[in-house]
Amino acid sequence: MNTMFLEHKVVTNNQGLKIGDDAPKFVVVSNDLKEVTVGGAKDKVQIIAFVPSIDTDTCALETVYFNKQVAKMDNVEINIISKDTPFAFSRFCKASDVKNVNTLSDYKGASNAKKYGSVIASPKFLEKFFARTVYIVDTKGKVAYKQVVAHIEKEPNYKDILAALKDIK
Repeated sequence: MNTMFLEHKVVTNNQGLKIGDDAPKFVVVSNDLKEVTVGGAKDKVQIIAFVPSIDTDTCALETVYFNKQVAKMDNVEINIISKDTPFAFSRFCKASDVKNVNTLSDYKGASNAKKYGSVIASPKFLEKFFARTVYIVDTKGKVAYKQVVAHIEKEPNYKDILAALKDIK
C-alpha cells in the first residue's frame, strides 16, 4: 500500500488484506501487560486501527474519537494498535480518560501488523512504524471494510467507517 507522510511517499510491507479476506488472528499486549488476541471470528464486530504512535496528536485524536463513539455502539470492539509500549498507552489513557477502546501494543515485533500490510517499509526514517489503516472485521472473521489513510498525519474518514459499521450490523 502507498500513502504519504508530509511530502514523503510511504510504502508499506505489502498491499494488505482485501475485503472478503480472512482477518488473521494475532496477539498483542494490553496496558496491563496481558496478551490479547485480535482478528479472526469473535462475538463482536472488530475495528482494528493501526496507528504510528499514541504520542502524536493525530493518533491521540483518533483514539479519543473512537473512545467517544464506542460508548454509543453495541457489539463493536475497537482496537487501537501501535508499537508504543503498554506503559505509554496506559499513561495516555489515564490522562485522556480513555476507557472504551482497547489500546494494544505490538512492541515485541511488527509481524502482526505485517499480516495486514500496515508496516512502513520506506522511507527509512519511518521504517517499522505503522501506516494509519483501519479494518473492520465482521463476526465471522472476514474483512468487511478497509481504509488506508492517504496522508498518515491526517485522521481517518470517520463518516465512512461509521457508515460501514451500520451496513455490517
